Amino acid sequence: MKTILCLALLGTCLVPAINPTRALMPASGIPQSITFEREVVQQMHGEDGTQTMTYYFSINGDYAAIKPDAKSDGEMSLMVYTNDGTTLMFSDARKTITVLKMARVIGDGAKMSKEMAEQLAHKKLPAVKTKDDMTVRTTGKTKTICGYTAVEYEIKNEGGKGYSYYAKVDFNPIKIYTMGAGSKAMAGTIDAKKAAELKNNPMAIPVLNKNYLLVEMSSNGGVKDMETKSITKKTFSVSTVGYKIIDLSKKGLAGMLGKH
Repeated sequence: MKTILCLALLGTCLVPAINPTRALMPASGIPQSITFEREVVQQMHGEDGTQTMTYYFSINGDYAAIKPDAKSDGEMSLMVYTNDGTTLMFSDARKTITVLKMARVIGDGAKMSKEMAEQLAHKKLPAVKTKDDMTVRTTGKTKTICGYTAVEYEIKNEGGKGYSYYAKVDFNPIKIYTMGAGSKAMAGTIDAKKAAELKNNPMAIPVLNKNYLLVEMSSNGGVKDMETKSITKKTFSVSTVGYKIIDLSKKGLAGMLGKH
């Protein structure tokens, strides 16, 4: 079974904290430094080999960050999700921080793709329906991964079965799964009816279960697609001082592409 969760991964160099996390830059409102207290290192195994991804989380849930594999050739060096749904994309090479609303960009991209498909087909496309053949269930199996108890989930559809382990950790990792939404932003928004609708959606597991971190994935035959190498208590800070701010937070994808 193919990898269920696909994350956009960008990152930067981390430096020791100098300024308080909430010391603000007057011009932009971006903190002069952002502090993280947890580090998670995971490896993704695929056709192109193994990639190591590093994640950083603040205990209070205000920030989460994703740092790419050291072998990555992308310009972005760190992606930071904030508590209000803003995404900060660092480029150490250009010494810039691009500010945007990632959820809006992704939503606009899906809308533009649908409109383009309809233009090519010369007709409106039917609404996408959720497949009823997808089932998600806990198997009852648990194991310890990096010091945390992890619960096994079986994800099954017509293409086969896959297994994911989620560990209940002492921090909230939801932002890396919801592109910045989460924590306070999502508190109280999932009622019983909505939860029932999402029960067979594998993407909803960390949304429906507080502090759930995806720590392992395997496909048919038990081959590991992803595994967690470490979950560590570490305090790091990334400084925003000296970076040029490019604010695209009020632009949708069309605006960013120069379309009207």
